Amino acid sequence: MPEAVVEINDVSKRFRIYHERNTTLKQSLVARRRGRFEEFWAVRDVSVEIPEGESLGIIGENGSGKSTLLKCVAGILVQDKGTISVRGRLASLLEVGAGFHPDFTGRENVYLNGAILGLPRKYIKSIMDTIVEFAELEQFIDNPVKTYSSGMYTRLGFAIAVNLDPDILVVDEVLAVGDEAFQRRCMERINIMRSEGRTLVFVSHALGSVRAVCDRCIWMDHGVARKIGGVDAVVDAYLAEVNRREEAELDVGEASEVDTSPGRMGVRITAVDLLGADGPAVVLNTGEPLTVSIEYEAPVPLRGARFSVTFLRGDGAPILTVPTDDLETADAALPRQGVVRLSLPGVPFLEGFYRVTVDITEIASGQHYKRLERVRPFRVHSAEHRETGMAVLGHSWELPQVGTGAIRR
Repeated sequence: MPEAVVEINDVSKRFRIYHERNTTLKQSLVARRRGRFEEFWAVRDVSVEIPEGESLGIIGENGSGKSTLLKCVAGILVQDKGTISVRGRLASLLEVGAGFHPDFTGRENVYLNGAILGLPRKYIKSIMDTIVEFAELEQFIDNPVKTYSSGMYTRLGFAIAVNLDPDILVVDEVLAVGDEAFQRRCMERINIMRSEGRTLVFVSHALGSVRAVCDRCIWMDHGVARKIGGVDAVVDAYLAEVNRREEAELDVGEASEVDTSPGRMGVRITAVDLLGADGPAVVLNTGEPLTVSIEYEAPVPLRGARFSVTFLRGDGAPILTVPTDDLETADAALPRQGVVRLSLPGVPFLEGFYRVTVDITEIASGQHYKRLERVRPFRVHSAEHRETGMAVLGHSWELPQVGTGAIRR
């Protein structure tokens, strides 16, 4: 087994949450007490060893203690309990602009960061052009960094971190600030460092990136290391818990009663259900089958009716309306009670929260018999898809034949 370069032993970190703070010396003297506060443990009793050359991912919901643990490893925060041992030169990229002096130029901040890491000025000068080129800041490197945008801060910070010859690279979610092209270059550079045997500690909400980059993973939950192990096993366990919590939350909306009051000519919608491959579902993955089941009642057989389902984004924007075929229902007399089902072989929507609107209209007049708006919430996950936007289209790519000597990927 490779030697551990980072050892985290029973580490805990607490913060104070003040409910009433003395803002002046006079208040402190008169009240003769400190401000009222409660202790909040952001990290509790976390232990893990990171061998040389390993990539360790840290995942979890917002507020779970990921960044706090990372800052303790980087030495930015001091833990209240436990010990952290780091062997080798550590470079960190935790927050936009962290470690930069705002009045210094970009070039001066490169020298400053190198000096903090104990690197000789001659070495920093030798790689300056590489850093500037990677950060794409040739025109601005001699401007004060306080004039930089957040994207420029991020590019410079990452370029410094990966080019100052670190043994251990600690990266927080800050990479999400960069544009798509920059993120890809960052991931390429991280993969090169991995191939060189560098150690990586990587915090991210992008689980696809965690799977691609990391060997092991920690799932942080309310400050506790809920699970430590192989990246696929930990990510799968985390997603299962997220799905369970979302299902519990969405079940509240799912369980809410449908408005069964009679509409035009006494037509009612008595139930609307979402069904996945294994039954009722409120959390689905892109590409999984989905059925919308609509139960209706009418005083007399329903003739010339059109059923439709509209899928809406969480903010209410309509994405897709799917009606029944008028050629089939225009002259048909449906029974007084029945169930109409819309079946999708694969959910076409990408990551997001959605609802459905269900409508029964009279084809001849276009008037509504009954309409239920924004009922039945559901959640879609699309971790395995690289497309962006709202929906996936059935598609294929055709590329010209690759000739001799061309680059193959």
